[in-house]
Amino acid sequence: MLTLVDAIRRNERLVPHREAIFDGSRRLTHGELADRAWRIAAGLRKLGVAPGDTVGVLAGNTVFSIETFLGIAAAGAAYVPYNWRWATEELAHGINETGAKVVLVGDGFDTAIADAQSGGELKAPITVVHEGDEFERVVAAEAGDRPSVPVSASDPACILFTGGTTGFSKGVVLSHTAILTNAINEIADCRIGARPNDRGLIVTPLFHSAALLCWFLPLYVTGNSSVLAHKFVEDEIAELVGRESITNMFLVPNMIRRMLKAGVFDTDGFRRNFKALHSGAGLLRMPDKLAVSELIPDVDLFFRYGLTEAGPMVSRLLPHDMLRPEIDGSIGTEYLLTEVQLRDLFEDKPSATGEIGEVCVRGPNVMTGYFGRPEATAEVLRDGWLRTGDLAVRDEQGYLFFRDRAKDMIKTGGENVYSSEIEQLLHTHPAVMEAAVIGVPSEEWDEEVRAVIAVRPGKSVTEPEIAGFLRQHLAGYKVPKLIALVGPDALPINPSGKIVKTNIRSAMGW
Repeated sequence: MLTLVDAIRRNERLVPHREAIFDGSRRLTHGELADRAWRIAAGLRKLGVAPGDTVGVLAGNTVFSIETFLGIAAAGAAYVPYNWRWATEELAHGINETGAKVVLVGDGFDTAIADAQSGGELKAPITVVHEGDEFERVVAAEAGDRPSVPVSASDPACILFTGGTTGFSKGVVLSHTAILTNAINEIADCRIGARPNDRGLIVTPLFHSAALLCWFLPLYVTGNSSVLAHKFVEDEIAELVGRESITNMFLVPNMIRRMLKAGVFDTDGFRRNFKALHSGAGLLRMPDKLAVSELIPDVDLFFRYGLTEAGPMVSRLLPHDMLRPEIDGSIGTEYLLTEVQLRDLFEDKPSATGEIGEVCVRGPNVMTGYFGRPEATAEVLRDGWLRTGDLAVRDEQGYLFFRDRAKDMIKTGGENVYSSEIEQLLHTHPAVMEAAVIGVPSEEWDEEVRAVIAVRPGKSVTEPEIAGFLRQHLAGYKVPKLIALVGPDALPINPSGKIVKTNIRSAMGW
């Protein structure tokens, strides 16, 4: 199979003058982007980056993120984008977790990396290169100075972070085969990059697999173009769609609802050029689908389900199924090059039609494993199958319906939040005796993070104090939007002494 480096060469040869990327200030053709990738690769080699190394990137939705992604691949290394929403402690963990010795830092993140360096959390020194003059000196190689680095399809192309059930995030290793298989799935099944002169608008952060691998990459390998939005503002998104002749984009459901509320789908830009709206990472309800269809009736609607470990996409609901009431709520059927099996949680055998089972995924798009965590990898990769921990049922027509998350993951505003990570941190507070974090359905966020805390006898604490404590260690979206303080014996406990989260919602009236 080909690699991402082969895609760079192909675009440079076939579509050098076609636009590749625009972020509002920088606009590069495929030829210019390829030249930047080769120069970055040469510069990284001079910094001592060797094939198989990891290179960290802390940047927003900018050309810098994209050119470093390609340049790192051309150097034979693995691209590791850090979540710029992380707290200092989380950023330091991310750098430590994947062993990056070189970190490339985009404009606006100088303070974040400086805090990580000065906080005493880093296990080893790192070389930091800042966007601007410093970065340009590193990449100031002569034109044509292309490092001859052998890159194979099985080599790691990127390491993306996913939430964990035991503490900090884990790094998911995705090979060139995995990310290109995912791109092929997107092109074949969801037509991303398959239309002539396709132009995708990337709204979600590039450190997420959806933006990087499901949007930029299929558009890139087909020689098409991507436009990067720095943040989600309804009017600005609508303006970009019209001005840049956008044909497709991905929005999480709460973003779609915000666009509907703002009335911005009813504009010339959406009616003139826009062809496809994709959604996922939360429930897109039938009223929302109907509302979008009424405003832009010629637009194809897609819904997709996946997880980073799967590369990331697993299943999709296609336009001809989106408005069928009998399968409303379905996550669709598996992609062309992906196989899904539901397995009984207790007997470890395939689940029968209509019976709940764990979603297991097999295909060339699945991750190699968790970086540096063989035991965690062995827990989820068994007999060639990725055990997702998600629960679903399959109907007689083959459509999958998501039922629950065995790992207690909460989807809020398109972000993954794991309750145990917050609970473990809460238990370090001197006033907290017991804590339970749950997701509660929310019109705005799909799910809202909430916490119930049993206060230790003889101690006193307030909700703002707990929230402030959490913000010192966690990204803002992980901090519960509602914190309830109760007595030491108020949380429901089963005979084994475990908190029964299913009883909390009714007890709290949630």
